[in-house]
Amino acid sequence: MKTEKTEMIMKYFDVTYKVAKQYEIILKDKQLRQIKAWYETKKGDGTISAESEEVLKEILTKGKILKKAIDEKVK
Repeated sequence: MKTEKTEMIMKYFDVTYKVAKQYEIILKDKQLRQIKAWYETKKGDGTISAESEEVLKEILTKGKILKKAIDEKVK
């Protein structure tokens, strides 16, 4: 029986149900939160949970910090 978690993993990694169930076992909670945030944006119904929004903001902030560090190193 497919759970939402399994469905998210299947779509994110483009794998079969059996492989997704194995991924469920090895993925860390932080990785699952990031996959959930990605999945909610891809569903296209326009709603994102507060938790997923926070994860997306965290990723965006880390990306900006990394870009700034790279830009400084290039100069």
